[in-house]
Amino acid sequence: MAVLPSKTGSTQIELGIAEDSGERRPADRALEALAALTRNASFGGDQFSARCVEFLAATYRVAYALVATFPDESRTSLETRAFCADGEVVAPLRYELSGTPCADVLIHDRVFIPSDACSAYPKNDWMAQLAIQGYYGAALTAPSGERLGVLVVADRQPIVKDDWIHPVLGLYADRIALELGRQRVDGELQLAASVFRHSPQGIMITGPDHRIRKVNDAFRSITGWQEKEVVGRLDRMLSAGRDDPGLPDDIQAELDSDGIWVGELWSRRRDGEVYPEQRTIVAVYDPDRRLLHYVSMFSDISAEKFATERIHRLAHYDATTELPNRVLLQDRLLHAINHATRGSGRLALLFLDLDGFKLINDTFGHSAGDEVLRKVGVRLLSRLRKADVVARIGGDEFAIVLSDIGQASDVQAICDQLLEVITEPYELGGQENRVTTSIGIALFPDDGSDVQSLLKHADAAMYQAKESGKNRYAFYEPEMNRKAEERLQLTRQLRDAMEQEQFSLCYQPQYDLASGRLVGVEALTRWRDSSGAMVPPTRFITVAEDSGLIVNLGEWVLREACQHAQHWREQGLDFGRLSVNVSGRQFQDEGLQAVVAAALESSGLPADRLELEITESWVMEGPYRAEKQMRLLNDMGVNLVIDDFGVAHSSMAYLKRFPVQKLKINGSFIRDIPADADDAAIVSAIIAMGHSLGLRVVAEGVETTEQSAFLRGTGCDEVQGFLFGHPVPGDELNVLLLYGPNLASS
Repeated sequence: MAVLPSKTGSTQIELGIAEDSGERRPADRALEALAALTRNASFGGDQFSARCVEFLAATYRVAYALVATFPDESRTSLETRAFCADGEVVAPLRYELSGTPCADVLIHDRVFIPSDACSAYPKNDWMAQLAIQGYYGAALTAPSGERLGVLVVADRQPIVKDDWIHPVLGLYADRIALELGRQRVDGELQLAASVFRHSPQGIMITGPDHRIRKVNDAFRSITGWQEKEVVGRLDRMLSAGRDDPGLPDDIQAELDSDGIWVGELWSRRRDGEVYPEQRTIVAVYDPDRRLLHYVSMFSDISAEKFATERIHRLAHYDATTELPNRVLLQDRLLHAINHATRGSGRLALLFLDLDGFKLINDTFGHSAGDEVLRKVGVRLLSRLRKADVVARIGGDEFAIVLSDIGQASDVQAICDQLLEVITEPYELGGQENRVTTSIGIALFPDDGSDVQSLLKHADAAMYQAKESGKNRYAFYEPEMNRKAEERLQLTRQLRDAMEQEQFSLCYQPQYDLASGRLVGVEALTRWRDSSGAMVPPTRFITVAEDSGLIVNLGEWVLREACQHAQHWREQGLDFGRLSVNVSGRQFQDEGLQAVVAAALESSGLPADRLELEITESWVMEGPYRAEKQMRLLNDMGVNLVIDDFGVAHSSMAYLKRFPVQKLKINGSFIRDIPADADDAAIVSAIIAMGHSLGLRVVAEGVETTEQSAFLRGTGCDEVQGFLFGHPVPGDELNVLLLYGPNLASS
């Protein structure tokens, strides 16, 4: 085996074509053929390689000639791109490099084996199959020095070493390598052209002077400009003029230093529409670092911007009212605190909670409720300054930040206006409805110096306003914190009490005042906590209402009381009617009818032995819905009583429509009769009005004989109170029912 010196070595090879008196030498014919192939532009790519190997095989009368290149990046095998065998072009052949002379060719540039090639490479199966004896291989090398493949001529007979072998096949190898390189460049150019043409991004090529030279299809679809309209014009023609005036200089400086700039710009379409784009600008240089052009790639990010802004709005604004939400409120409040701190100023945080809003939702539906919330937001804004912040922080709660306030009296004046504007009628379902609000006020820096303190204290003040009667405002006082913590603790204890069955029932008798006959018993809830102490109803009922626990507690009371009443019936004890209080939340619940029906069915108590008491204030918050609920209960045979009558100013028109059987006078009017002339007049009027409507009237809280005598004189029908009997547990009531059922016998 002979290894020929590399063409990259120091030996110079000179070729010439000499005249021969006989046949022209194969070398001459090979050189002329190569020249002809080179001149013929129609022969390119693999066709060029195929013609070369065909001619070499025919001219030098060898069985095989081939061009093989690497098929993949592993470079562990070769695949023929042109293979001539016995004068025929055959299908591509792929073979592993290991153990072949081609592997040595790639290392040494040239390999010549005149004979016994199969013996030199005994592990090479394809050489054995082709019965190769003579072999010559030349490496295909790119100008960069990269090995591209091999050119091989081989025969079944030994190849005689001639002066043509090295120089002629070397020229062929170099020319084929150039063609392969051109193919690669053409492929890359075609790929680049395809990417340029089909890229979804707009692409704009400009010269060093920033004049546009070429644009792609996406450029035209994004901007609306045709190529002929923009070529030769400065790329700043696309600017919308909304960016920082100094930005072009910053971009150029970054391109000069780094060769690339990435960022967002505002551009203008042909029709004048302004849009945001993400742009990348790359500076392209030649090998000598001379600037050739800039390539700008950009995409319209309007949708992304819109989505980002929408996400931001959803995160910081209430979807129903479009007011800031709790998150943005805290940010604005912090900003106001910082501003007030720098200027030694004051601000006020107001918490507003709509009174009875749930009834609006339950009566007219959530869409009507949302409309009320929107109108409340508009009304609040109409009474405030632009610098003030109005936010909806959840449900029916709003918050207001009043900046740069003077005295507390200034806040009072604003709150008076807010109370007034919110109570103006709202038209729902063709009817005028009203809602009120309770407002809690915390001042900075008096009531807190940070966001969380002000939020906590305004909330506590708002609860105080509600407990004081609603439709009013209250300034924060330190005592409110203690009450708020007590309320929270009591709520937790209530939940535990429900789970641990700490509640029980007592019953207070009700008597017919004229005959002295027992006509009913009212079920009253009692709570003995885990320490054995009794918790007064005045302390836990309101908390149960606010927390929503009253619904579950009320269901338990109804079931338990019905079971007791039916037990008395089965013992033959006459208790008249069982009276059970229904909370406002229960009464507003559409499932109340089902709860009552279930309690009656499970106990066996007849419906006409059950009497439900509903407070006047809850009834009058939504009289239309109340009437509907009452009729459903009345149709079941259940008796209905309006409790605490006289405090909510029911109209005669409503009372005539309600399917109720009794009015129960609020105990506050009974306390000072007959000494208090005003209360005496009110009680007399209620009794007269009730009788005029065909209703029985009950007085609660009767504790003195003077009160009893006055009520008897005014015609009151029924009474209950300590004068006639304290609330007692169910087993003690058995004794009363057995031995003292009448006032006359007690």
